[in-house]
Amino acid sequence: MAPTSRVIHSGKYLLPNLLTTFNLICGMIAILVAIENYTAGVINQPGEYAITAWLLLAAMVFDYLDGKVARWTNTASDFGVKIDSFTDFVSFGIAPVVIAYTALLQSVSLLIQIIACFSFLLAGAWRLARFNCETISEASSQIFIGLPIPAAATFVATMVLVSSGPKSMVPRFLGQSMHDLSPQMAGTLTAFLLIALAALMISRIPFPAFKRMNRRNLILLGGVGIFFYVLSLVLPWGNIIFLIMLLYIFIGLFQYFLNRVLRLHQKETIGKKVRRIS
Repeated sequence: MAPTSRVIHSGKYLLPNLLTTFNLICGMIAILVAIENYTAGVINQPGEYAITAWLLLAAMVFDYLDGKVARWTNTASDFGVKIDSFTDFVSFGIAPVVIAYTALLQSVSLLIQIIACFSFLLAGAWRLARFNCETISEASSQIFIGLPIPAAATFVATMVLVSSGPKSMVPRFLGQSMHDLSPQMAGTLTAFLLIALAALMISRIPFPAFKRMNRRNLILLGGVGIFFYVLSLVLPWGNIIFLIMLLYIFIGLFQYFLNRVLRLHQKETIGKKVRRIS
């Protein structure tokens, strides 16, 4: 092999692993910043932790790109899969737990903190291990079984962002926002959401993968992208990403329960036909 060809060949394998390294760096810096704030006595002030949330979002972008680049360059390998999983556990398992603990959970009891953080961390490890063990197929390229750990971590990051924004810009549900809640209630809500995300990660609920884009998906995502871009003219990007993650989780849950209802209806219809025949 000529020297130039050897350099190009080596570079093809280096690029996706370099993106994975950037993912790990973002996760590590997010952890260090959260610990630094905590040791400095900064508690119940999510605004001071906004940079950690943006670092998690940057890590998610690098995680998405390394998989894309590996498939485009046909350089996927067992080493790449394993280093990617270890990196994801740091950036999307440990980092969100540290950020949630330091920024959002300081007003609840130690028992609640332990249950919420351990649930998320264990579910994240479980989710990554199951993903690596499952056989890759055409169906698995279209869906994720269980909420992907980067999506769960992104939701935690957006919780920090919407809690740290101006009061007038914080999303409101049933007339309430995170700013209207007491620190104890906000911490309890955060703990509940961490446990809910953990349950979704280890569930068998399918979520869209968006790995292979056809014309229909491109048109749909283009329309959604334009809608959220227009929305960004009046709302901060932290709120936009929060709404996107809510929509993503809602789509997965809606499709799952709709399919269950349709299957039950189909079974009931078949049962009635069988009873009539008999």
